[in-house]
Amino acid sequence: MKTHQLLLLLALTSFLATPLMAYVGSDACQTCHAPKYEQWLESGHPYKLTKILGEAPIDQFPVFSQYPNDPVDPPVGLTWDDITYTIGGYGWKMRWMDSEGYIVTSGAAADLVQYNFENDSWVTYHTGDEPGTKPYNCGGCHTTGWVANPDPTDLTGNQDGLPGIHGTFEYGGIHCEQCHGEGDDHIGDPFNVDMIVDTSSAACGECHTRDAENRIAASGGFIKHHEQYDEWLHSPHVNGPGCNDCHDPHASVKFDDEAAGDGNLLSCEGCHPDQAENNEHNGMPTCTDCHMAKASKTAVAFSPFQGDIATHIFAINTAPVGKTEGMFTEDGSLVITDAEGQAKVTLDFACYGCHQDENGDGGTFSMRTLEELSAYAINIHGTSVGIENPGDDDTPSIDRTVQLSAAPNPFNPALEVKAVLARTGHVRASVHDARGREVRVLHNGETNAGESRWVWDGRDATGRKLASGVYLIRLVTPERELNKTVTMVK
Repeated sequence: MKTHQLLLLLALTSFLATPLMAYVGSDACQTCHAPKYEQWLESGHPYKLTKILGEAPIDQFPVFSQYPNDPVDPPVGLTWDDITYTIGGYGWKMRWMDSEGYIVTSGAAADLVQYNFENDSWVTYHTGDEPGTKPYNCGGCHTTGWVANPDPTDLTGNQDGLPGIHGTFEYGGIHCEQCHGEGDDHIGDPFNVDMIVDTSSAACGECHTRDAENRIAASGGFIKHHEQYDEWLHSPHVNGPGCNDCHDPHASVKFDDEAAGDGNLLSCEGCHPDQAENNEHNGMPTCTDCHMAKASKTAVAFSPFQGDIATHIFAINTAPVGKTEGMFTEDGSLVITDAEGQAKVTLDFACYGCHQDENGDGGTFSMRTLEELSAYAINIHGTSVGIENPGDDDTPSIDRTVQLSAAPNPFNPALEVKAVLARTGHVRASVHDARGREVRVLHNGETNAGESRWVWDGRDATGRKLASGVYLIRLVTPERELNKTVTMVK
């Protein structure tokens, strides 16, 4: 054999002996990366798509997530034997895929086929698509190793042989290798073969986007879910911080208190100390309640101004205009951006999560017009007067002698609330959760002038221990209303 033929044979033999990059599975990662693996297991990423084996998948989800705590069965007319995969279930909602791999839809009959966990409701989904016709082609953001069918009409070789799944994948859900690349070579030589570690926001944007031009898509008076990257690109944070500065991608954000790790890494106060110190709002809401108002919807809208997903636009339009005039395009399909590409959340989203509009829509706190909100918000981090006295000479002045305090803060297990009253009168002291819902009344009745004290043990009116997080102590007296933000910790 000639020399060049021998060399070619040796090279071919070496190529054939070297395995192509292949998926090894997230379990292989835990040997060296156990803490990250444990955090990832309890994050939402692995549960975008879950395979069903003829029974309810209760054991396939973290115990604190939505589905195990509300183990609903498939839509009417279907059993678990008819279901091949579930979409979602970790939080917000669940959809189903039928025995052929098609997404279960409502069809012309408008059947209730999507379950929303936040309010225990069944709703329609794709009423225009008859059952057994809507293919599953969402694997690029729901699975690991998704390869779409090059020809949508060619249904051979589909995942599990199911005609409704228009592609193949390695694992349901977002596993380690979806972000870090195939791990076969790294497992074989971990010190010389590196995995992909891309901490850019653009890496998150491969899934957390909806529009090819990165416009912010909207529908039904809310931003559509799943497009935090598009929002961030049109926010003041586009120049920093990015997604991975604020969030640990291995940990949960929705269940940050229960899940392993810290899904939220930064506080607003850490980057904006002056604004936090000079916030003239009286105790509540927090920075994120206003600047990350729930202007997006994935499953449930709690009011016309509060969806179930926090926006990542951050900037607020302080003009007295609502979302229809000041935030969305005329057809309601996109969020408006200015000449610099900046989007802004309108005051109805930012404020009516707590306050009410003239129609009584919004939160449980006092009614405020957009004009009143604008007068207050326009300089909320400066030296403006409060909303109770926006500058009108005819507006009565506020009695500043009423005081409210709470300690220790943060607290566990009990909090002492202290009020100093200017005069005897009817007083109501109550506790509200981060959405403004009343969870406990500490006192409601005639109260003498001077100092009064009440203790809150972190439980609601039924005696149930509440979750750790931010709460509001609300004091209503004949003279004024005071609010105090407190934090209950584990």
